[in-house]
Amino acid sequence: MTQYRPQEGERLDTIIFKAYGSLDADIVERVMDENKHLLERTVLVAGDVVYLPTFEQSSSVSTTKALW
Repeated sequence: MTQYRPQEGERLDTIIFKAYGSLDADIVERVMDENKHLLERTVLVAGDVVYLPTFEQSSSVSTTKALW
């Protein structure tokens, strides 16, 4: 698992897309499970910690770029 420190104003969905190249429901769900401390925020602040789990590469990855 990787830790990511967002810049002021970053959103979790853009961080997920940047890290995984996808907003596939399984990926988003797993990342959100690891980051319950951030779920009530739309915009993150500097100093927050985002935990990014490791996934095996799948050939059926979606390319949705935004959730909000």
